[in-house]
Amino acid sequence: MVRLLCRLVLCIFDVRRRTVGAAPTGGALVVANHLSWLDIVVLAADVECAFVAKQEVAAWPIVGWLAARCGVVFIDRTRRRDLLRAIPVLESRLREGRVVVLFAEGTTTDGRALRPFKSALVEAAVRAGVQVQPLALRGLAAGDSHALCWIDDESLVANLPRLWRTQSPCFEMHWLEGVPAPADRKAATRTSRARIAEQLSDGALQSHAAPAASARRTLTTAVHGALRSGLRSALGLFSALGAAIAWL
Repeated sequence: MVRLLCRLVLCIFDVRRRTVGAAPTGGALVVANHLSWLDIVVLAADVECAFVAKQEVAAWPIVGWLAARCGVVFIDRTRRRDLLRAIPVLESRLREGRVVVLFAEGTTTDGRALRPFKSALVEAAVRAGVQVQPLALRGLAAGDSHALCWIDDESLVANLPRLWRTQSPCFEMHWLEGVPAPADRKAATRTSRARIAEQLSDGALQSHAAPAASARRTLTTAVHGALRSGLRSALGLFSALGAAIAWL
């Protein structure tokens, strides 16, 4: 159900996905860079996984609802001791054979450079004896691709119209060589970051040419147009109902 809903969100915004390499299928801690709220949706559309996310995500429209149903482990980053609570929870998920995704930068970025990776939660993989799997995420669009990043104080409500106007948005998922059952969380984190940095040496945000027309692409475009039209109609109806209720 969650995978279907995530794919529907991507279809509405015409976001395509490309996968390079193979995603882990058993217990593994995925360590990834972080560009946008879309990272969660893109990954959950293809991989059965749980996430580590800041507590504020739980209150976000749509994303918070999806995150809760993906089994997200929410962390209060303002309380350092909350990490001590989260590590055993993550360890338990990993021992159960779950794939857990950690955005190790701790925040979204503009894609120009990787921030330092935080290693504290990687301790869960060390304790569970599972692989640490680096994942490089790259956003592409025909023309301006900045809407694929969600940074500073921009709200989700403000980001959605920018994403809506983005031409041919696409996310690439590069599954890189893993670090099998590490004994040192800091070493595993450094190795993961180095492999992601090498993969994204030309930037995590790029422009690309719009895809060539094809029968499949024409059908996808028609479905996408119908969805967008339906969404506009629904939004118009909700606005009209709100105005009527206010008038009453």
